[in-house]
Amino acid sequence: MISTDRSTSMTAKLATATAGCRLSNEPGRAMLTMRGQHVVTDSPPTLGGPNEAPNPVELLLSALAACAVFVCERAAREMGIELRAINVTAAGEFDPRGVCGEAFDPRFQGFQVRLALEGPDAAQCEQLLQAFESRCPVYTTLSRAAPVEIILN
Repeated sequence: MISTDRSTSMTAKLATATAGCRLSNEPGRAMLTMRGQHVVTDSPPTLGGPNEAPNPVELLLSALAACAVFVCERAAREMGIELRAINVTAAGEFDPRGVCGEAFDPRFQGFQVRLALEGPDAAQCEQLLQAFESRCPVYTTLSRAAPVEIILN
C-alpha cells in the first residue's frame, strides 16, 4: 500500500509503501501481502526451504529490475522517445554463509543492472539511463548501500 504523509509540508509529500509477511503451513515458505495482493516466497534449500517460489534476495533484485523498466518507460513517454522494448536484468553478489549463521557479512557487496533498450539512439539511451539513476527509488536506495554497475546493451 502506498499512502501520502499529510503531516509534511505542501512541497514535500512523502509516500509510504507497505508490505507484510507471514509464515505459511510449510517450513521455509511465507506469504507476502501488498495492497491486498499475495505472493508466495520460499527460503532457499540452504535454509530448509522448498525453493519452489522466489526467495527474498530474488524479490529484491526483481524490484530493482521492475523499477528500472517502469522509470524508463515513463521517462521515454515524457521525453517523446520511442521505446519499443526494454529488458532489464539485475544481479547482486553476497556471501550466503552469513545468512546461514556463519561469521560472514551477508549484505550485498555489489549489484549489476543490465538494460537492453530497443528504439532509442545512443543519446536517448543515455537520457533514459540518467532518468533511471535519478528517479528510481529502489536504485537510489541500493546504490547508497553497495556499488551498482550499469550496463547498456
